[in-house]
Amino acid sequence: MKVFFEHAVIMPSALYYSLKVKTLLIIVIVLLSPILYASGNNHNYPLSSAEQYLNWQHNKTVGGVELYYAISLCKGGSAVFLKMNNKNRYPVEVSWKEVFETQAEKAAEGYGGVKKIIVQPGEIFESDCDNPTHKVLVVPAGNAIPTYIAVISNFNYKDVTVNKAN
Repeated sequence: MKVFFEHAVIMPSALYYSLKVKTLLIIVIVLLSPILYASGNNHNYPLSSAEQYLNWQHNKTVGGVELYYAISLCKGGSAVFLKMNNKNRYPVEVSWKEVFETQAEKAAEGYGGVKKIIVQPGEIFESDCDNPTHKVLVVPAGNAIPTYIAVISNFNYKDVTVNKAN
């Protein structure tokens, strides 16, 4: 449709839509956005790590430090999350070895050897397997037992030592 007004020509824009078409377009975008978001991110696990519920299990207490673990899914496989609660009034260095129970072994010692971390008074733990602040506190099954695809069913701390940190 062309309208002549003196020397100007007014033409409707190609992006002109009726109110019904705009409303329908908004509804489609709103409904498709979660699907597009999920397909754009590789979520191989039911909940993002920040939303994961971890069922912490007390394993032992050594030198005033309570040691906990939780077994959960992480990127499609099992992983062990570690938590330490330093009840002392000073920082300590905690060292330990890891022992796993899997579908093939009752007491498989972890591949990582002796692990160490400085723990300030209070709790320290990880619940995010994508971006852990303390990587030593997240043990994916592939890092624990690299010789086969392990499904971890139980965990124990071994040879735990707690020393006052300098």
